[in-house]
Amino acid sequence: MLAALVMVLLVIGAMLSRRRDAPRPATAPAPRARPAPRRYDWERRSTQLYRTWKQVPGPAEDREGILAFVTSRQGVEAYVEPRTVIHPLSVVLIAEDGEWRRFELRDDAYLRELVKERGLRVLDANRFGYPERMKRHRAGEGDEA
Repeated sequence: MLAALVMVLLVIGAMLSRRRDAPRPATAPAPRARPAPRRYDWERRSTQLYRTWKQVPGPAEDREGILAFVTSRQGVEAYVEPRTVIHPLSVVLIAEDGEWRRFELRDDAYLRELVKERGLRVLDANRFGYPERMKRHRAGEGDEA
């Protein structure tokens, strides 16, 4: 009985290996559709939970300042600057007129809330850079002083 089972498995294995070794016609790989570029890749929840569990200290968030900026100005967009070894995760809020302010964040959870509640547009500063209106606003402030 056991010998018959072993024999059947050997035959099946030999047939499968012949099928894999058979020459295949050369075909060009199908072109892959590029995914639409995302505006910002949210931080994984597991990473946030890990930092909380390990009690990794982070900067104090100025949630009131962020909310005050978003509510008091028109057309605000959030440009997220990634966390590095030297700098914590931060967000630059840029109003429609080019006025901007930078805030440090512990994680991107508060930005997620703002997206749901207020429809805030969030972009990755590394991918998209900063808008021209921010640069013009900065240049205008330098001329006045």
